[in-house]
Amino acid sequence: QNPIEQEGTYRLPESQLDRFLMRLSLGYPDRAAELSILDGFGAAEAVTQLHPVVTASEVRALAKAVRTVHLAAPLKSYLVDIAEASRRHPGLALGVSPRATLQLAKAVRARAASRGREYATPDDVKDVAPHVLGHRFVVRGEAAGRGLTGNGVVGEILDRVRVPEAR
Repeated sequence: QNPIEQEGTYRLPESQLDRFLMRLSLGYPDRAAELSILDGFGAAEAVTQLHPVVTASEVRALAKAVRTVHLAAPLKSYLVDIAEASRRHPGLALGVSPRATLQLAKAVRARAASRGREYATPDDVKDVAPHVLGHRFVVRGEAAGRGLTGNGVVGEILDRVRVPEAR
């Protein structure tokens, strides 16, 4: 979605937003990257020089590894506590769905696996929660008028919900 021009693009309904795992903002490239883009623009051979970085079997193996990452019971409770807090947040007309909790768990597992761990931590949750949850919230009009955003709500919830402690 291009947040600047709305002509021809429309905000997705909440039911569709809930089906996207994450929302990421790429921002602008730095100066060196933009110069590199200019250098490569129009070079027909650029596409022919592309090479895969992983094979299909490696992708399947990575997906399998993510599914094996352990979520301890206290961490699962933490995920549900976050979801419940969103449903009670006064600035939201709509908190996250159970689907969002499942997607958050998947993203948490993927982050842990990408760090070479077979277990997830609260830090994994805190790292991915803004990307997984922020776009799913429906902020009340008056709260949006005060500048509240979905990612702002994620921050508030993460500050308020008790983090499980290591044993």
